[in-house]
Amino acid sequence: MSKKTGMSTMGYAIVLVIILGIVMIISAPMLVDNYEMDKNKQAQEAQNSYQNDRHSSRDYNNYNQFQEETYINITKDMRNIERRLSSRIDELEMHYRDTSGPTSYEEEETLSDKYICEIEGVKNEYGNTVEITEDMDISTRKIVFVCEYRR
Repeated sequence: MSKKTGMSTMGYAIVLVIILGIVMIISAPMLVDNYEMDKNKQAQEAQNSYQNDRHSSRDYNNYNQFQEETYINITKDMRNIERRLSSRIDELEMHYRDTSGPTSYEEEETLSDKYICEIEGVKNEYGNTVEITEDMDISTRKIVFVCEYRR
């Protein structure tokens, strides 16, 4: 029998497994370092994201605070305007009371001049005064008033 010097398929498989084992042993520390670097990178990105969220929430809170301050200022301005307007109206009423004469309502009633007005009717298309009836639409017509002057 003659000896064959070539390797069988099983021999190639064993050599390949041994080479892969050596490569894995050599590259394992590098893979661990890459994994740790990725892990550190992700942690740093998470921390940056958290800080950005804090900054954006701080900006949002500052914006809300600015809006509240603006609203308070507008409210104060409106109250100030309302107070000035009320005091102005009070001054006008006091001035009117001072110039109109006596302060008592009864005295004012007996001494003041009055006009007492009543609705007499409406004008028709010819310009005549017609009495108002219940079925008449007075929203588009001219109303005639009769006023009496009393002392």
